[in-house]
Amino acid sequence: MGFSSRLKAHRHILTLETLKFIYEFMVSGNAKIAALNSGIPETYAARQGQWLKKLPVVNAAMENELDERELERFKQALAEIDRQMEICKELLQLEREPDL
Repeated sequence: MGFSSRLKAHRHILTLETLKFIYEFMVSGNAKIAALNSGIPETYAARQGQWLKKLPVVNAAMENELDERELERFKQALAEIDRQMEICKELLQLEREPDL
């Protein structure tokens, strides 16, 4: 499966990175800034932000207008997911350097 085929297959998958982009895009309204703030390197931020904002899952999320309190809950939920991901990485020992 080629790279573009994998991208197409993932258009409907909600990932942590996509959730971070959605939150940042809701806050800023700017795809490049949202991409940068969600952890995408500056080299790819503009292009990746434009691609992400066209995803069906992002468009569906953007149809919901969240108030300030809901945005704060969204931000807290993302922080909790990040925390849980770190616990999983630690348990699976994915943070250490691979043996050479």
